[in-house]
Amino acid sequence: MIVKGGSRGGPGQLAAHLMRADTNERVEVLENHSPYDLHATFRDWQTLCEGTRGKKGLYHVNIDPDARYEMTRAQWARAVEVLEKELGLEGQPRAVVMHEKKGRQHIHVVWQRTDIETMTLRSDSYNYLAHERASLRLEQEFGHEHVPGKHAKRDREKQPEFPRAEATHAEWQQAERAALSVADRRAQIAALRETCDNGASFKAALEEAGYMLAQGDKRDFVLVTAEGSVLSLGRELKMKAVEVRAFMADVDRAALPTAAEAKALQRDQEDMRAREATPPQADHPPAETPATAPEARQQDLGSAFYDPSALDPVVARALDERQRQEAAKLAEWHAAELRQLENAQAAELQAKQEHQAALHAAARERLQREQKLTGIEGFINALQNRLNPGRGAEQRAAREHAWRQLRAQQARERRDMEVLWQQTHAEQMEELRERHMQQQREQAAAFEAERQRYTEDAERAAEMRRRIEEDRKIEERQRQERRDTGPPGLTK
Repeated sequence: MIVKGGSRGGPGQLAAHLMRADTNERVEVLENHSPYDLHATFRDWQTLCEGTRGKKGLYHVNIDPDARYEMTRAQWARAVEVLEKELGLEGQPRAVVMHEKKGRQHIHVVWQRTDIETMTLRSDSYNYLAHERASLRLEQEFGHEHVPGKHAKRDREKQPEFPRAEATHAEWQQAERAALSVADRRAQIAALRETCDNGASFKAALEEAGYMLAQGDKRDFVLVTAEGSVLSLGRELKMKAVEVRAFMADVDRAALPTAAEAKALQRDQEDMRAREATPPQADHPPAETPATAPEARQQDLGSAFYDPSALDPVVARALDERQRQEAAKLAEWHAAELRQLENAQAAELQAKQEHQAALHAAARERLQREQKLTGIEGFINALQNRLNPGRGAEQRAAREHAWRQLRAQQARERRDMEVLWQQTHAEQMEELRERHMQQQREQAAAFEAERQRYTEDAERAAEMRRRIEEDRKIEERQRQERRDTGPPGLTK
């Protein structure tokens, strides 16, 4: 069982995250010590924190058991109770929200840290130790498999080195936003590094891939992604600081932007791309009247309505290039989702096979123990078989029959599991493919609608220019006629 969390502010963002129905199959508020919704509740709890001159008035934690164990409501309540006591938050108002995703459940618990009687914040010191003590206690109570930890759950004889995660929670969140796993991102950066002979060429390759090299506050070099996330270059390449400095020796660190400046530059580039992707619109578009409705405009423009050839070639090429880039980005996203699903399926299959192999091995050992007679019982059985050879042959036949039955049963179970896994694999893949095809259809429809909108705007602009030109010609003829006739009352 994994318990993660800590003190925080941001009540609105936290409430929105807990109530998200788009990323969860089911969201259920199990407990709320307030008559209001979560947004108002968390806001009130954070406001109370201001009276203590503190900034983090909420304590948010996530309790996530292994997917193999199905928790009852009583067990969830017990988990909250044990963790609350370990954290020293007894008596504090709390809210408990359950999320279910892909059939797997976990809960979020949020406590009010402000103690109303003393108007102080409940201490959050050594909270990681408290998390692991609660996790260990709950695993023992519920009979769950032990999950090693870094602090209270660490066995220093088996874990002499302090365990470090392959990716931090922030890196995992960044990977979710970018639709690119941490492993895939690091593989991409490592591949760029392999193709470069020096730091300058590596810097150029990173910029071409959408990253920006910057100088870090605590590290020599950091990377800033297109989404604005800051990554340690040494951690991404799995290189020591001295190795990074040696490889990047030809890059002037002082000439690089700071991490904050790089984030601002990436944000500006993203805004520029968004503006280029947005078609220009009038500051005050006129209200649609029956005379200017789309049907009327279509009749007014005649057969030229939505004529693709009316689109300016430069605009058409720009649209084609941007739509190609967006389609490629969607394809990369789909490929990343496919790899993620395949990796998850492979890990699930391996775990199931290992579990089944352990059960089968235990069954074989049990049958072997049952058939093996020792001591006086074995001596008597051997004596009886010597006196009656037919009896011994029957016993051997019975033992062989039992082994054949066990092997056949285990073979069937392996085949059944393989068939079930293949069906599940095919269903998940088909569901993913259908979702990808639907997204591609939606993207294609959006591209077509966008091109039609641009074409209509170009046609309206051309029609407006034609009418202005006609008005100008009429006005020019009228001026010429006035010049020819001269002022009124003047005769030749």
